[in-house]
Amino acid sequence: MKMKNEIFNAKMLRAIGVVAVLCASNGAFAASNGCDKDDADYISPTLALCSTHVYNIGETENTKDSAKKQEMRETIALKTTVMTQQMYQQYEYLDAMVKRFRTQLEKAVLKTKLAAAGADTNESSTSSSLSFKSSDRNIFIAGVSNCNNELTPAKVYECLQANVNTISNASNNGQNMTTELKKQLANDYKVASENCSVTVCDSSKKQSFCEDANKISKRSEFQTCLDSLRNIIRLGYSESSKQQQNMRNWNNPNGQF
Repeated sequence: MKMKNEIFNAKMLRAIGVVAVLCASNGAFAASNGCDKDDADYISPTLALCSTHVYNIGETENTKDSAKKQEMRETIALKTTVMTQQMYQQYEYLDAMVKRFRTQLEKAVLKTKLAAAGADTNESSTSSSLSFKSSDRNIFIAGVSNCNNELTPAKVYECLQANVNTISNASNNGQNMTTELKKQLANDYKVASENCSVTVCDSSKKQSFCEDANKISKRSEFQTCLDSLRNIIRLGYSESSKQQQNMRNWNNPNGQF
């Protein structure tokens, strides 16, 4: 009972760094490693888990006493609980550290991609570049344009092509998604859908989910939308160019300008 009380007291000391020590099953060897020594420098006898069960309750010989055996089971359970809790706390700490590192790495990658796309990434403007805000409701990231401002289909597709290149570069072709990048992709996809003819929309196998940023949750979906947008732009620009050429031929049947 004394051992259990000590474990309970030790459990309350959150600052204790617990090392799960499995002492050898041989009694003499276990004792030489400190499982039975109250003054051990490196092993707390209160929290050390010995493979020779009786050592866990401060005894040195096996017993047939049912009460002792029950105490032994409860003591081992308590030690295991304390160790597991401390190990989980260490796991949470490491997990949080890895997440922070990943966030910093993603920010660094995004900064590099924004710089490649022409955004200002000087030290004085890094914060504003990574948390870009625009008064234009069609712009969510730096380096893109509002393609709804263009007056002809051909100009719309040229604008969208420049935007999709910026989105692709900033996201490492969909490997590093952010909320802003998904919003920009969905916005430009919607613009492309609204400007493409029935023939182009059907031929490009337009993906309707790409028009909603909330539905682009996976990298594979982001990349699918990027590729689909490129296809719409390609087909739409080709159709627009043909229409412009036909119009010129109609106005100049003899090829004179």
